[in-house]
Amino acid sequence: MPAQDLTTNCDEEALAAKRTPEQREALAKLLTLAEQQGVKPLTREALDAMGTVWPEDESVDEFLEARARWRIESVAGSYLD
Repeated sequence: MPAQDLTTNCDEEALAAKRTPEQREALAKLLTLAEQQGVKPLTREALDAMGTVWPEDESVDEFLEARARWRIESVAGSYLD
């Protein structure tokens, strides 16, 4: 089965109609930057693969605490090099 682009699941026209001019401009800039950097839409397969990265029995709070620790360790490690 081919990869499914998750952005096709929403009504883009309905969303676009609700955006302010500032939001439309910001979105255009974001999409241009993403294209320049080679960012691709998230597929269902990629999302499913990410589901096994963090243990299911641990809360989102535990994940956020771990992420904060990892950032501190990363910054501290860069000063030691």
